[in-house]
Amino acid sequence: MSSPVTVWRHHKNIKNYLGKTGKIVVWTKIFIAPAGFEHEAPYPVAIVEFSPSAGSGLVTDRMPLQLVEYEEKHLKPGQKIVTVVRKLGKVGLDKVIEYGIKGKPV
Repeated sequence: MSSPVTVWRHHKNIKNYLGKTGKIVVWTKIFIAPAGFEHEAPYPVAIVEFSPSAGSGLVTDRMPLQLVEYEEKHLKPGQKIVTVVRKLGKVGLDKVIEYGIKGKPV
């Protein structure tokens, strides 16, 4: 589990991923979730391919993302995705809210 300080440092980088558009390469549904995510199961996760950033030298950028606000019957390879900020949970005794990037079909 993350510490409140780690969460705060991570939040500063969220803006770099927010609003990126890409497409699903492949997706699956998680039925047995890892520790801390049991309450969310079952949930879909996709490998999303983004256009590379200028000057990155990469052919493509890919990222695994949990999907939100989706209709399962519409999830398929090639489906367009936009990155959004969503709550991940609370951390530590101070109950600092941790946010992260997830994918939303468009």
